[in-house]
Amino acid sequence: MSKTLRWLSIVLVFLTHGVYAQQITVSGVVTMQGTGEPAAGASVQVKGTSVGTSTGQDGAYSISVTKGQTLVFSFIGAIAEERVVGDDGVINVSLSEDASLMDEVVVTALGIERDRKTLTYSVQNIKGDDMRAANQPNLINALQGQIAGAQISSSGGSPGLPSEIILRGSTTLTGDNQPLFIVDGIRVNNSSSNFTVNRIADINPEDIEDISILKGAAAAALYGIDAASGAIIITTKKGRQGVLQVNGAYRSFVETLGRTPRQQGVYTVGLGGTYDESSGSSWGRKFRYDEPVYNNIDRFFETGLTHDLNLNVNGGSERLQYYVSGGYRNAGSTIPNTEQERISLLVKGTAKLSTKMTLTTSANYVKNNIQEGLGGASAGGWINSILTYPLMYDILQYQHPNGEPYYVYQEQEDPRNARISPMWGVMKNPRNNNVDRVIINGNLDYKPLDWITLSYRLGQDYTNSSYRTVTMPGTPGTYFDGRVTDSKGITKFVTSTFNSTFDRTFWDDFRATFILGFNSEYYDGHTLAYAANNFLVRDIPSPNVVERNDLSLTESWLRRQRYAVYGDFRVEYKNLLSLGITGRNDWSSTLPKHSRTFYSPSYSGSFTYSELFNPDDWYGKLRVSYARVGKDAPIYRTNTNLNQVVTVGGGFSVNATGGNPDLKPELTSELEVGTELSFFRGRLNMDFTRYVKETKDMIMTPRVPLPSGYVIKTFNLGSLRNKGVELSVNAIPIRNQDFTWSTTVNGWRNTSEMLEFAGDIVTFKYTNAQLNAGVAATTLGDAVLGIVGTDYQRTEEGYVIVGDDGYPLIDGTERYIGNREPEFNIGWLNKLSYKGFNLSFMWDFRFGGDILNASRQRMMSVGTAYDIGVWRDREFVFNGVVAQQDGSYIKNATPVVLDYSFFANNYYQVGTNFVEKVNWARVRFITLGYSLPKAWAARLGVSNLGLELSAQNPILITNYSGGDPEVNSAGPNAGGTGASTMGVDNGAIPLPRTYSFGLTVSL
Repeated sequence: MSKTLRWLSIVLVFLTHGVYAQQITVSGVVTMQGTGEPAAGASVQVKGTSVGTSTGQDGAYSISVTKGQTLVFSFIGAIAEERVVGDDGVINVSLSEDASLMDEVVVTALGIERDRKTLTYSVQNIKGDDMRAANQPNLINALQGQIAGAQISSSGGSPGLPSEIILRGSTTLTGDNQPLFIVDGIRVNNSSSNFTVNRIADINPEDIEDISILKGAAAAALYGIDAASGAIIITTKKGRQGVLQVNGAYRSFVETLGRTPRQQGVYTVGLGGTYDESSGSSWGRKFRYDEPVYNNIDRFFETGLTHDLNLNVNGGSERLQYYVSGGYRNAGSTIPNTEQERISLLVKGTAKLSTKMTLTTSANYVKNNIQEGLGGASAGGWINSILTYPLMYDILQYQHPNGEPYYVYQEQEDPRNARISPMWGVMKNPRNNNVDRVIINGNLDYKPLDWITLSYRLGQDYTNSSYRTVTMPGTPGTYFDGRVTDSKGITKFVTSTFNSTFDRTFWDDFRATFILGFNSEYYDGHTLAYAANNFLVRDIPSPNVVERNDLSLTESWLRRQRYAVYGDFRVEYKNLLSLGITGRNDWSSTLPKHSRTFYSPSYSGSFTYSELFNPDDWYGKLRVSYARVGKDAPIYRTNTNLNQVVTVGGGFSVNATGGNPDLKPELTSELEVGTELSFFRGRLNMDFTRYVKETKDMIMTPRVPLPSGYVIKTFNLGSLRNKGVELSVNAIPIRNQDFTWSTTVNGWRNTSEMLEFAGDIVTFKYTNAQLNAGVAATTLGDAVLGIVGTDYQRTEEGYVIVGDDGYPLIDGTERYIGNREPEFNIGWLNKLSYKGFNLSFMWDFRFGGDILNASRQRMMSVGTAYDIGVWRDREFVFNGVVAQQDGSYIKNATPVVLDYSFFANNYYQVGTNFVEKVNWARVRFITLGYSLPKAWAARLGVSNLGLELSAQNPILITNYSGGDPEVNSAGPNAGGTGASTMGVDNGAIPLPRTYSFGLTVSL
């Protein structure tokens, strides 16, 4: 009997458990209270278990649970809600906004998370969604207008060209002015060589979660070396706990021609008004009515088509989360014979090894192959050849049917002196830049006590690149018999960082945080290159088909080791007062032993005065910081190196760049003050910053007198100063159940001054931008981004002095004639949402700042400039004054003819004629998206389906006479600094207008 009762009890318990443990599916929608917006990505967790999921883009979720269990709904910026599961299979939740929303956590140096409320310096955050709305493959371009204090310029509208970003002005003249780039805690390469694309463009924007911009020296001081120019901290996406999520996106782009310079179509080839077929200039007679006039700019450029496909998978449990993504981009261009193919793969995982230890690892592989038909300044392939090509010739006629070059003119005495369509070089002489890149990263966190965290991070950025150029036989010029060059390089950045963090609260209202760490950074760059001339077999561009004496090999091996120890001590009183001190000591192998170590401190404080009143509804803070950051020397500048002699006899010769064993670190100090205000529970936010930044002992590489035995040499040569203001305002004017409008305005102004040069140097010119009448240069006492050149003679009041013959008189003395730095910048971002529709657009305004229009100067020299077609041979009276014998002046009234002699011998020789003060208003992008209702998407077998239409650079309003005024002719590789060619238009490839269609799917 007892056995029977025991078995009945077991069955009864089993049946009872089966009833109460019955699994049901609960679904619903999570929204935000007051607005009705879906809480995309909200966490839905079964309390006390590792079971959970996340909501989709429409806020919907579905989860299997047991009756009686509790679901926890949580979302960033909202108060978590709990619901007990009953018989109802539908649970909709409306989350209320957390009053502590203003206590936003931001990522700062070394990946340290800080409460914005107690932050003591300026940090600006860009969400990944805001950046992706720009639909730019190069993430630097996607940041345009979104960062107060950032001067961003593209070198041209082609996938192979670099872009440059400078925060708060140039800190050095011949060094690197770009900020440090950190991805998931490790330094990554953003260099640009041979005028190829900057390497941060390898990173797939679809993988980026958010970006923190550390603009000031105090914010970036913990990074020490290279932090003088600021730092950009990129955090990639990671897996989320919950069910598996699969997301895909496809975008197709149509790229069309943007704004280009205009050419004259009135005069044909020749000189002095006479037709001459042997002349490459267009100073001949007028075109006859029966002669064709080709619009070669429109005939050259074409429509480009780009396909971009991305897929990511993420999910995981409480102990393990994963994120896997893949991207493929096949990009065309408005430049013929130009294309890009990029493949990227990111694998990232986080494992909770125990209650105290967490491991995060990632591996990012990128294959980026670019074929570029036009090079930049360092490659000698400017688009100027198109702008100056005579319009009597058809640019599309460049070869015979058998493939032989079609010369429009060729000297019989020397066939090398020939004229051919620029299309020949574009189609026959490509430049190829192929990159294989792997970024690996591992971080181990150990928390032995609640107030102690120990972490160690090890990562490497490995790049294997190849840059190849071909000059096919028959190309006019030096390499008429052919030339091929190839440079293969491997670079490695290895970063090792140990952090120990101690965080304690004491006396209830005080909190102390102390960070102590060690960092090691190793750089290795190995390059092997060859150049082969004069092909023995005409159609084989290879070093195997040249004579031995026509083949040269070069090898370069650059290595650098840096070590650092650092500390960060911070004390907070409630949320009211915060004081911080950081210190970092660096050792660098690029400096001589007596200067190898240097110290970088920072001091900062903040006072959140709103805490004295009612902190729930508004927020106000004052902050001040000071920092000094050191920068080491370029690699191998302390010694003079030897070069291999490739002429007969061989041997070695002394390098033309002299070493300097007495170099010391370059030092940049910065004082920053600012205030932050927030009203209406975070719906109106303002951040104002004023800064003064000064660089001393600047490391420069100027030309030196030839008797010294060198052409250039590295010195500590001078100091400069940047002063500026930044204002960022974010507001949500409208937010209700159906409609939300969010707007952000970023405004900034930076003024610079060259304070001191060593010795008798007054003007420092940048040879990469050297022109005839004007040149980018820095002059003592004037702006760093200056222009020097010639001007007309002027009176003390500024009136142009005209000679007795009626033509203005030239002052041949070079002087400061322009400032390439804008007077003020504004970026205006708007985001609107109505039910399933989302619209975002960015206006970018620039006021003032000069551009050196070297393209127009070149066109003027050969007679193709539009102005010549309007003014040539016309009578004109110059607005100026004529000097009298008694020293007085009278208004000029003498008419003159603007003939060839005037343009060639007067107008062309004056630099101020090619300096233009430029304003612009442009729409950077407009993106319209629509998410289908959930019911419609479900019929298609997906959880979410979105459509997108977008336009990039669709509207440009400017007073500039040339093409697109966003110019940087030689890019960031011009000596490594934007002080060189930012604001110089020397054959800039126009930025395109692009239109795209996109489709996003979630399963």
